[in-house]
Amino acid sequence: MTGILIGCAMLVVVGWAIIKGKYAPLVLFASGAAMLVLSIIFDTGTFMPKKALPTGNDYLNVIEFIRYMFSTRLAGLGLLIMTMVGFASYMTHIGANDAFVNIAIKPLSFIKSPYALVFIAFLLGKAVSMVITSAVGLGVLCLALMGPALAALGMNKKAIGAVFVTSGAASLVLLGGSTAAASKACELSVLDYVFMYKIPAGLPTVLVMGIAHVFWQKWLDAREGWKPSEHLGETLTFAEDVKRPSTAAPKFYAILPFLPMILVVVFSRYCIDWIKLDISALMILSIVIGMICETLRWKFDSKKIGDGLKACLQAMGKALSGVVALVIAAGVFAEGFKALGMLDAIVGLASSVGAGAIGMSVLFVVITTLVTIIAGSNGASFYPLVEMVPKIARDMGVNPVTLVLPMHQASTIARPLSPVAGVVVAIAAMLNMSPIELVKRASVPCIAGLIFHHIFVFWLAV
Repeated sequence: MTGILIGCAMLVVVGWAIIKGKYAPLVLFASGAAMLVLSIIFDTGTFMPKKALPTGNDYLNVIEFIRYMFSTRLAGLGLLIMTMVGFASYMTHIGANDAFVNIAIKPLSFIKSPYALVFIAFLLGKAVSMVITSAVGLGVLCLALMGPALAALGMNKKAIGAVFVTSGAASLVLLGGSTAAASKACELSVLDYVFMYKIPAGLPTVLVMGIAHVFWQKWLDAREGWKPSEHLGETLTFAEDVKRPSTAAPKFYAILPFLPMILVVVFSRYCIDWIKLDISALMILSIVIGMICETLRWKFDSKKIGDGLKACLQAMGKALSGVVALVIAAGVFAEGFKALGMLDAIVGLASSVGAGAIGMSVLFVVITTLVTIIAGSNGASFYPLVEMVPKIARDMGVNPVTLVLPMHQASTIARPLSPVAGVVVAIAAMLNMSPIELVKRASVPCIAGLIFHHIFVFWLAV
């Protein structure tokens, strides 16, 4: 009971710190280490893995455990995340992402109905999200590119903002730290997690959100007395200048951002199964292929090639101090949580009330959603919780996907519901509108997405 009370108090402290905008890795490292020390003092549980080397002193074992977490996570999950981020930044540097974006937005010129455009623009935003994984960068770029064309066809700027603030919701991408962490928690390869569960549940969710956008934006426009036919030809000006995609890169570069997704299928049991390549190796191979293209493009100009590699390595360094540090800190926090007996208490409570997998999944989604809305960050809500899932899933005898995937996507779908989220603040500022109004415009599509995605996941996992 003592451990449970301490754990609950620590949760309150951590939640308060994250809401106040404190550096999340510091909060999680400090709270996790504190819980490990308290678990020793009150003898509530053990935390040293079998592969870690005991120091001979219980309190110094806390330091050894943190070292062990750095050692194992940096060599595995951390390296994967760093190579993913490095690849994405390299694609941006060489103009491959711009090449894809310039092709992706062309269908807009064939659509004339403003509310059909709401649906099409949302789908195009999702297509662009396959290569631009930053929610802020994605939303701002899509707004800058497609916003003026949509406004000229009579669409309300509030509806335009809502469409693009939700472009990163219900992620379908292979790349990304959260996807890597989720696949590890489910004990699946990234390929299996993405193509067997994430995309099959994500695609219908995207369609539901797109349809919800059409009806919700149309209804709100009618309430405000907005008639698209009366606003044809209007211009959309932004409060800030936005960098538009360059057309300098060759058009075939548009395929390069998808190399990891292509190669991960090619070198798998579905295709060439006699060649075994780790996903991190595939990311490095994709970077090498991009560098070969750059070498031919710039005719062996060592400065151009070196600048690209430098951009890639610098991005990997930023990932280490950002997402990777958060993942390691979340692991320490989760172990402290477990050492105090909190996970056993949660599983016991769920079993006693007959909640089962569905009840536990709903609980995790609610917590993830609330933390995301309050903190404006999907990482701060997802990483600490996903670390706890494997043990809970084993103890309850359920498929970990039913717990991981709903809260993974909840962290992306709930982000547009936060008035302090970076993408909401950025788009609201560009359109000179209130973040609260933007959240209102995004609310129904996001809530519909949260509900339907949960249903799809359980249908897939049955």
